[in-house]
Amino acid sequence: MAQETNIAAEPRTVHGSSAARRLRRAGIVPAVLASTKGETELIQLNAHDFEREVARHANPEFIAHVTLGGAVRTALVRELQRDGITGRITHADFGEIDPAKKLHVHVQLRLLGDPVGVRAENGVLEQQLRSVQVACLPKDAIETLAVDVSGLHKGEDLKVKDLGLDTAKFAVVEDAEQVVANVAAVEEEVAAAAAPAAADAAAPAAAADDKKAKGKK
Repeated sequence: MAQETNIAAEPRTVHGSSAARRLRRAGIVPAVLASTKGETELIQLNAHDFEREVARHANPEFIAHVTLGGAVRTALVRELQRDGITGRITHADFGEIDPAKKLHVHVQLRLLGDPVGVRAENGVLEQQLRSVQVACLPKDAIETLAVDVSGLHKGEDLKVKDLGLDTAKFAVVEDAEQVVANVAAVEEEVAAAAAPAAADAAAPAAAADDKKAKGKK
């Protein structure tokens, strides 16, 4: 289960880009909270405290207990917007969740181990999928999944169906055949293998040209 996070929020009475800029200058992050009833509430967060909580998570999408107006609301942080220069959070989107209902979350995939295809077969590890979407109850939600790739040989791949997620808790939304990671041949090796084939393909054409040249004589 993901680590518990508590966030203090206050109702936001102003909106619009100009008001949002004023809030940010005052050390406040404007945000929205979509309730389970389909309503959208304007809220605001202390920028320093919120940045600190976000930094504790490896996944930008995580579950938090949001205290608002004396009540605690369980919500999923669905999106964080950041300043392109400073990297600071400029806006946050929360979606309130029902603890008794399944929700869709993205689980970050962290590759572990040195593949045999890399250390002994001159291959290179390529990660094709950085996260996988699953449906689960909030209490079962995880932020990251460690994936052991040490057994991969050159030319082999690991697919979504090979992740070993507990099917009693998680329903994988992604295509089961989608490749997560693979060990490929290095470019130099591929080029070397292609060279003889190119030479063989060029040989008949070269012979034909020679024949034409002799005929002209």
